[in-house]
Amino acid sequence: MSKSRFASFAFSCVVALTLAPSCTRAEAVENIPAGTEVTVVTQDGTLVRGKIAKVDAEVVTLTGDRPNTTTEVARTAITEVKRVDPADVEDEREAPAARPRASVIRTVTIPDNAVLDVTLDTSHSSEDSRVEERVNGTLASPVVIDGVTAIAAGAKLTGHLTNVKDSGEVKGRAELGLQFTRLQTGSVTYDIETKPLGWVAESTKKEDAIKIGAGAAAGAVIGAITGGKKGAAIGSAIGAGGGTAVVLATEGQDIRLAAGRKLKVSITNPLTIRTK
Repeated sequence: MSKSRFASFAFSCVVALTLAPSCTRAEAVENIPAGTEVTVVTQDGTLVRGKIAKVDAEVVTLTGDRPNTTTEVARTAITEVKRVDPADVEDEREAPAARPRASVIRTVTIPDNAVLDVTLDTSHSSEDSRVEERVNGTLASPVVIDGVTAIAAGAKLTGHLTNVKDSGEVKGRAELGLQFTRLQTGSVTYDIETKPLGWVAESTKKEDAIKIGAGAAAGAVIGAITGGKKGAAIGSAIGAGGGTAVVLATEGQDIRLAAGRKLKVSITNPLTIRTK
């Protein structure tokens, strides 16, 4: 190679290295030690940042943005895994105009007290269900923040029953409670924190059938009583500020939640989602 060609080649390499994003050292995720902070890029453009907690054959688990939370990414959807350079964290704090167009990352934060419209996919009753029983739901409408769709409709939520008491255990008062703890959108599953939902059946007159749960000043709980039927109609929490929903049924009746029931689920901690 002539001196002039070598000089041109060397100059091109220097320029390429200079223009490359500072964090982009992509490598096989199996070769990255646990505890290393990385950015995982998926096929749909979602970026998940966190420290590697575990690498399985099907899932990569990262620590979440908040303590004691994790985010799981399906390995089949991963296109790139990059170690995070501290300089890139600082770059994200700059104004968008100050960053190169190719490096712009869109960050959308769903605030606490945001309300998710969820359709229940599983059925539960105070008579037959048990505490810790899995609860599944589907996001019925998209979550839109400042005109940007943060989570599309169809995302899946999972959780569990937190309280189950049939009418024979507590002097005629049946109870049923649930809470959602995980949200899957595309190939990424986030730990989430939500306000618990609860229903109580107790002896009461029809005119006393409406009660508000603790902390529900900004919401409302609507209760319905139907006599003579097991599993009377049950109200649902409405509004972002509602605390635990408390709804009444008639004396001695069990509470039943059927698949297809519409729920209002409030997030109690912000959830950050990044995309290109």
